[in-house]
Amino acid sequence: MKNLKVFIAIITMSLATAFSATANEKEPSKISKTLRTELVAMLGDKMNLEVSTTDTSKISFMINNKNEVVVISVATKVDGFQSLVKSKLNYKKINVKGIKKGEVYILPVTLKTT
Repeated sequence: MKNLKVFIAIITMSLATAFSATANEKEPSKISKTLRTELVAMLGDKMNLEVSTTDTSKISFMINNKNEVVVISVATKVDGFQSLVKSKLNYKKINVKGIKKGEVYILPVTLKTT
């Protein structure tokens, strides 16, 4: 009888965890695509940087309580890209609904030669 109670308790906890994990998801791919589109529009597609080869950079950022982008770091090999990203994105307001405030997002950006 004791084993049956333990088994039922484990099943109940497993089901409760599974249902609570899937209940909060609000189409994260749609939200992230909208967020990426808005950030790329803020960065622009023409930058005055000298890029010798195609390079992929990663921008780590978060959204504060005022819906402003806070750039945490820019991992890049291109000189000047970090300051350019911070000047164009840091503390700029965005209009994307459904994003988690305080969560760190990583945006990969590919820089191509012109």
